[in-house]
Formats: sequence, C-alpha cells, structure tokens
Amino acid sequence: VYNRSERVLDLDEMYLGHVDTDEFGNSDTIYKNVSSQPGQILPGNYLVLTTDPERVKSQYYTSNPEGFHRMTSFPVYSNEKGTVVLARAGKRSIDVFEYNESMHYPLLTTVEGVSLERIDFDRPSNDETNWHSASGEVGYATPAYQNSQYKGAEETEDEVTINPETFSPDNDGIDDVLNIQYRFDQPGYNASIRIYDSRGRLTRILVNNELLATEGAFSWDGRTDDNQKASIGIYIIYVEVFDLNRNVKKYKKTAVLGGKMGN
Repeated sequence: VYNRSERVLDLDEMYLGHVDTDEFGNSDTIYKNVSSQPGQILPGNYLVLTTDPERVKSQYYTSNPEGFHRMTSFPVYSNEKGTVVLARAGKRSIDVFEYNESMHYPLLTTVEGVSLERIDFDRPSNDETNWHSASGEVGYATPAYQNSQYKGAEETEDEVTINPETFSPDNDGIDDVLNIQYRFDQPGYNASIRIYDSRGRLTRILVNNELLATEGAFSWDGRTDDNQKASIGIYIIYVEVFDLNRNVKKYKKTAVLGGKMGN
C-alpha cells in the first residue's frame, strides 16, 4: 500500500477485500480488517500488508524493513485473476484493482513470485497499461519501497508527449515502458492510439475510442497485438482525439524500441 494522499491513514479503520463470484455470477466482497490495533501510514509512505512479514523479507530484498504490517488473516486472491479492494471505515472504497495474469511481461518464463507493479499512482488503477511486472534486477518485487517500474508524468505544456523517446522493454527496471502523456484544456475528448512500425504496419492498437480525462497517460510495454515482443526499431505513435462536436486532433510521435546487444 502506498499513501499518495496528504492525510495520515489509520490502519484500524482500513479493510482489505476480494470479490467472490459464485457459479451464477453473483458477486460479494469479503473484507478483512487491516488492524485491530491503532497504527498509521504516513503520507508518501509504503506499507506491506501480510500475515508473515519474515517470510516476505526472506524471499525479497527490502530497503524498508520497518514498513511491514502483520494482518491476522488475509483475503484469498487467485493467481490467475481477481479483484483487490482497499476500503476505509464503513467499507467505503479507497481503491479497486482488477487484475489478470496476462498483464505480466510476456517473455517471463514464469510469473510465480513476480509482483505486478503500478507504473504511476496518479493514473487509474484499472488502466491495464499502468501495470508491469516488477524488474528482475530487483528480484521481481519491491516490498515497502518504490516500485521498480515507477515512472511519473513529466511536466509539459504540449497536448501529447512521449517519454522516454527510446525505451527497452527487457524488464530490467530501466525505461521498460513508453509513456504517452496527454493534457487538454477541456474535458470530453475521446482518443484512439495506434502504433506502427517504420514500414507502416500496424503493431498495436493501444487505445480504441476511450474517453479521456483532461490529463493522463497510457503506457506501451513493447507488446504487439499478438502478445509478442515487438522488434527493435523505430515506431510511429499515432494519436487521434475528437470531441462531441466531432472536432478532430491528430498527433504523430516517433519512438525507438531498443535493446541490449544479442536481444
């Protein structure tokens, strides 16, 4: 858990839940109390919720061994897919995340023990492009400290920007994703984002007719629409946005998908 707010969060007023769906499609959220004792998570701090802190510390490096909280019981989450709910007193949702195994980096031989990390805390939880497997360079998890794949938005006055201009999706935690940022002076735009190789062949439909906020971002992890790693080379990022009056704006950006020698 990361406290991105400016408020102190009381652990004894927080709940962690999962959504249980029966064979008839009926859903119910099962909650576990994070703590029965007073405790806090300060603004800008990280906290690992687990029933066995020592086991997690024995499996993964942490630069913040004090950032662990022992829960007496923990929700049951499937490895394949599920929904994580973080709530406050009264079971009011703070955040909800729907995950599935296909969100992991496709070239991993196994995803066992590999964390899914949120790229930017200011982007929506259920934006699938905002998640990436933790880097192998850090042991595939970063318990109680900053995510290895974290990349916040850069300050810009342009309506559409990309960063970095060269990225290398090899899961080493360094420029593994390409961020496509947008910023408009009014709401109500819909966007489609398509990625083409240097020969003009469609590589990925990243976004298709999606309603935008006034500002935000999408991330490309180098995957094609066939869930394969795209080849090293130059790519054209084509962004088309339109409003309710059918006013259209089009943007073309160029990015380089790089890699280590031998990849």
